Amino acid sequence: MKRPQSFTGINHLKLPCNNILKTAQFYETIFPMTRIIKYNHYTPNHKLFAIMLQHKPTKLIIELRYVPGQAKAQQGWDPITWGVGTRGDLEEWRAWLDAHKVKRSKIFMGIKGWVMACEDPDGRIVRLYVEDEEHEWTDYPDQDEYWLGTIEANPTQEQ
Repeated sequence: MKRPQSFTGINHLKLPCNNILKTAQFYETIFPMTRIIKYNHYTPNHKLFAIMLQHKPTKLIIELRYVPGQAKAQQGWDPITWGVGTRGDLEEWRAWLDAHKVKRSKIFMGIKGWVMACEDPDGRIVRLYVEDEEHEWTDYPDQDEYWLGTIEANPTQEQ
């Protein structure tokens, strides 16, 4: 049997939230996201349970869904890493986050570029990674358990 040919990529990402209005306000204020009101999701008795945001330049859509148990489980996890241009752009983001009193990390040296992280209202870690500049590849990137998580080898290794 042949694999189906139609596979157009990511339709949207979904983030569980404790308070979708608060989380939406964060992403709309801090990041270049725009709410898509016509895509609001309602229960059968017309209570809001999900909000859709879009990054217009890429058309990426993020669904913020009220699922507090899952939001709690993701605290400290970093499901999304956003791209920024240069190290200088990352410095601008540092100033922006500071001006908005967003809890953030220092700028870290990653495996091939620089990365900074902040925390969203649900306690998820949101990373910003430099895409247009690189440093020499390293197997010794900066370590920070809170902002970057832990590194542990997979028990099964490739040959």
